[in-house]
Amino acid sequence: MNYTGKQKAELRRLANNRPIMFQIGQAGLTPNTIQNILDNLKKYEVGRVSVLKSCPDSFEEITEQLLQFGVLVVYSIGRVLLMYKENKELKNRIRL
Repeated sequence: MNYTGKQKAELRRLANNRPIMFQIGQAGLTPNTIQNILDNLKKYEVGRVSVLKSCPDSFEEITEQLLQFGVLVVYSIGRVLLMYKENKELKNRIRL
């Protein structure tokens, strides 16, 4: 799904209030890390992940792997990825 500039700005604003969820390092994007990201996004819908310089995976590879699980990488700045996954079961969910 393509988001408008205002929607992306709103997601950035919401994600910047949250601390960075995880750091992807030397081991790359492991199944355990993916599961932890999905659990966190199920709870908050938005989050940020820091990709360390020692990570063997490129940003494109990480984005493609997360997209397979329904996680949308909305924005990347520097080595930080902003992610969003809608959860319709949340009481206070994000409405775009």
